[in-house]
Amino acid sequence: MRYWNRVLLGTALGLASLTTSPASADLSAFIAAVGFDEDANLEGAPGIGLRWGKSSGILGGETSLMISRPDREVATIGGTASEPATTIFYEGRVLLNIPVGQIKPFIGIGYGAITILPGKLSVPGAGDVDKATLNSLSETSTNSAFSYGAGVRYALNERLDARFDLRQYQVFSVTGAVKDRALEELADEAGVSDLLGETEENTVTYSEMSVGVVFRF
Repeated sequence: MRYWNRVLLGTALGLASLTTSPASADLSAFIAAVGFDEDANLEGAPGIGLRWGKSSGILGGETSLMISRPDREVATIGGTASEPATTIFYEGRVLLNIPVGQIKPFIGIGYGAITILPGKLSVPGAGDVDKATLNSLSETSTNSAFSYGAGVRYALNERLDARFDLRQYQVFSVTGAVKDRALEELADEAGVSDLLGETEENTVTYSEMSVGVVFRF
């Protein structure tokens, strides 16, 4: 995981060096409203994060880290389990900036991963099948993600910008994970697991709307 994060950061900074105008390094702090696909069994929640890199030139690059704490509900045979989860978004991005005075619109694409730390899901008096299902869903999961988005930066002074972003994340191989795992547990209990086909790999969509400040140095 650390290896790929270093690769993403190196790639982003390398692309940023290709800009045709001088670009200073920068650090951005932001707050966000994060939306999750219902197939992931996660409710929308606020998020906080940091971005760092060299994103001020016409062509820039940055690494982004964001943390959110959405609620997660899982329906089982014996009832509904609910527990906050921790989601960690991290990726490298390439940005194309359009300088027009103090206002600088931009578009960007990114690639990275999203880790979900689901917490301990439980239902009082749950049977063996429900317990096995909830235990499997309480395991940490990490999925690759591709993102795209746009935003605008507004120069407040020589060192400080305000920044607004809208971004979509395409997260691979998590659609229907809760249903698939529950079905596997039931099939194992009934002794017919060999009859199940392979799970189809799909994607879900998460969203981010964020506002923050950028420190240039």
